[in-house]
Amino acid sequence: MHDIGNGAFIENLLNDNQMIIEPLYLPTQQTCGCQFYIYRGDLECSVAPGNKRHKLKYHLQQASKENKKILATFGGPHSNHIAAFVAQCKHQGLTPLIVVRGETWAKLTPTLRQAVDSGALLFPSERVDYKLGLRANIKKVVDEYYDHQVYWIPEGGAGAEGVRGCLDWANEIYRLCRGKPFHLCIASGTGTTAAGFAASGFSSMTVFSALKGVVSLTTNIENQCLDAGLSINTSIKGFDEALHGGFGKVSTAQLDFLKTLKTLNPDIPLDPLYTSKMVYKVNQLCAQGEWQHDHTLFVHTGGLQGWQGLPLEKQVY
Repeated sequence: MHDIGNGAFIENLLNDNQMIIEPLYLPTQQTCGCQFYIYRGDLECSVAPGNKRHKLKYHLQQASKENKKILATFGGPHSNHIAAFVAQCKHQGLTPLIVVRGETWAKLTPTLRQAVDSGALLFPSERVDYKLGLRANIKKVVDEYYDHQVYWIPEGGAGAEGVRGCLDWANEIYRLCRGKPFHLCIASGTGTTAAGFAASGFSSMTVFSALKGVVSLTTNIENQCLDAGLSINTSIKGFDEALHGGFGKVSTAQLDFLKTLKTLNPDIPLDPLYTSKMVYKVNQLCAQGEWQHDHTLFVHTGGLQGWQGLPLEKQVY
């Protein structure tokens, strides 16, 4: 067990919190001298594990205040946001409605099939219209059909409500760390989770975008903080290029890395689209001598169901 300045700190932390923070061993860490840990958000909740539950927290509360029984959102055919959204709606007796990116398919993806089996309503959307989000024509169609009785949640659970929910989550993790000097690592889609952590007690973090064509990542995160009425307390560095072929795709190098990582950490599965790409990049930076943080905490944001969208030959866990 590694020590970060207080003999039994990590050992007590693991024992006190059901192993929710664990050491993560990277292939390069023996040479770089850094120590890595991972917060297991994937273990938090069997219904909706990871960051999505926290991003939905205040959205669901607001829908309840407005007495809305139909909740709608946007998502791709393999979206872990969709999986968590449907699970949360089902748990609270609400009707989930999903605007799905892309035209209809001859066969539903495992994520969408599970959503339909849980009572979700699916509305396909052309990609051009989908990009408009809450300004999309498909939203107008849905609102008119349901007599404007639908509560809308932005894609990925974004918006001020999502940021505030992630701030609550960040503060829980910060208290769990007991003020120890972890440098934080967050994978980013919409940037909502990172914005919540930027307003927390952590002093520094690095954010890794999983999306293609992202520019000014840190500015986007800072703007989301401000839009939510929150102050930025964290020093932020962003990486925009950890794509492995683009969002929703995995590379051979990434899969080979995960196979090696699995031998070092057999009980810590990573998702294919977010957390694994982040850890891959940090391992790469360590190999290049460019990672200068002695004690790093990765936040596992869930999304393990994303493996369902990959063929058998690409399965690692």
